[in-house]
Amino acid sequence: MTLVLFDIDGTLISSGRAGVRGMNRSFERLFGVSGALDAVPVAGRTDRAIVTEALARAGQPVEDAAVLRLRDAYCEDLREALADPGAHPGGILPGVVPLLDALAARGDVAVGLLTGNFARGAAIKLGHFGLWRRFAFGAFGDDHADRRALVPVAVEAATAAGHPRFNAADIIVIGDTPLDVDCAHAHGARAVAVATGIFSFEALAATEPAHAVHTLESLTLEALLG
Repeated sequence: MTLVLFDIDGTLISSGRAGVRGMNRSFERLFGVSGALDAVPVAGRTDRAIVTEALARAGQPVEDAAVLRLRDAYCEDLREALADPGAHPGGILPGVVPLLDALAARGDVAVGLLTGNFARGAAIKLGHFGLWRRFAFGAFGDDHADRRALVPVAVEAATAAGHPRFNAADIIVIGDTPLDVDCAHAHGARAVAVATGIFSFEALAATEPAHAVHTLESLTLEALLG
């Protein structure tokens, strides 16, 4: 069995920056701070890490209660941001649906999520584009601020979903940032980097993933699982 773990933003979908727009709206509603994420790096980071830094920059207490309050408000604002994309239309990225279809047809592959999104945020984003039903388990930004810590969380989630316990050599992490590659390498898993996010193919290839591709259209099952 092989465990294939997908990132969401920039890998499966483009949300039209709905996450940033929704979270900025939440900070403004709750704390009166506008543009709270403007100076906060977000690509590849967990929502917990992003919210923690934004709270500190806004002079707010950095504690679980504040993070959870912001998370709950954000999930409301995220729905509105997705429903009103304005100048930022999103969509499912090239090659995603055929690859998910091909993996679902395999009896020797388990497919899950490894994403920095809060779990409810992940469900809202993927549900908006009709992809949430594709994933029975995952590791999310609620679980830990450090993306590296999400690999063992994903393994536990796969086991709880009825799959055998996976070893590092049996795990593939697919993402669009150097942090996706890093979290795979930190556990001896294989990484696939796809240049459909903000990082160039060259920048991703420099992180030495097992495979770097321009889009998931060019990723064959033979290359992925071989």
